Amino acid sequence: MLNTCGRRPVLYLCGSILILALAQSSHGENLPPLDLLKSGKQALLVGNYKKAEIDLRMAIDAEGASDAVSVLALGELGSLLLTSSRLDEGEAVLNRAIGMLRTNRTLNSRQLPVLLGMLGDIYQKTGRFRESEKTLNEALQLGTKLLGNDPLNLADLYNDIGVLHLKTGNRSQAEKNFKKALALAESPVPGNGPHLAPILANLASLYFFQEKWSLAESALLRSLHTVEQSLGPEHPDVCALLNNLGVFYSQQGRLSESETMHRRALALRRETFGSENPYTALSAANLADVLAARGSNDEAAALFAEALKTQERTLDPESPEVAATLEKYARLLRRTKNDVLAVQMEDRANAIRLERAYTVRVK
Repeated sequence: MLNTCGRRPVLYLCGSILILALAQSSHGENLPPLDLLKSGKQALLVGNYKKAEIDLRMAIDAEGASDAVSVLALGELGSLLLTSSRLDEGEAVLNRAIGMLRTNRTLNSRQLPVLLGMLGDIYQKTGRFRESEKTLNEALQLGTKLLGNDPLNLADLYNDIGVLHLKTGNRSQAEKNFKKALALAESPVPGNGPHLAPILANLASLYFFQEKWSLAESALLRSLHTVEQSLGPEHPDVCALLNNLGVFYSQQGRLSESETMHRRALALRRETFGSENPYTALSAANLADVLAARGSNDEAAALFAEALKTQERTLDPESPEVAATLEKYARLLRRTKNDVLAVQMEDRANAIRLERAYTVRVK
């Protein structure tokens, strides 16, 4: 199964948004936080997440920062945290920004549907599908009114709703929303590449479910090319696409191509997020799975162990991601005759699966 891909919302909200913040400054006293905001936005755009986070947090905490600058910085920081899979932190930051927008009517209301879209995306990623649907529907309703001349952010919202439908099994509705998003993102608007790429990647996930292999590969390759052309081949947004191509090639039995994609994704994620990140762990586990299939058992075992430890530290130890890594690791251990440890892994994975199934029934 391919992973659905995220969005790049606030970066391209509208060209005049910093002018608005400047206009709300008094006698230039907010120029330092505004400069920090601009620096953080630029760092985020080029994929320098460490610098972006430092600058954005400084802009938020700067003495004398206007509400306009604070909301913008919070939105950019929320986007960064969402992209980095730091979802609890991202949710708190986005709720703070949304609260400011709802209570201060002098702020730019066009930001609200964009921020709600990101919050709905976090709800979807954390399995809160009803909250996600409610939030995304509000975002789309507001976006239709407020973002009529901004097709790229409207495309992001339709893409998010499509992902929600795909995750909840409504594939026909997912396809409709992805195609609406695609039509908007293909508008001849500058900077559309980072919006177009995740839509294509999510369409590929749909085609994967439908076993339309040629369409899936074509959409994934176009998505990767779009990001590489618009943001560069070393940008962090490339990682998810490399991962999905790796999964796709593995499913098709094209293991050499799969290994190439997963190695590149893991190297980029280690560079961008560090080793202690769920996305880095996912790439390590995926590469390990391919190496195991190719008979590189020692390297595969080391990567599985690394991925499992990272997931246990950065995710819920009872999460489905941990269970999946345990199951894959156990298969390798069976093949290498380490049956005792394999049984321990299998038992723990089964316990996680059963516990989650029981929890779902109780809800």
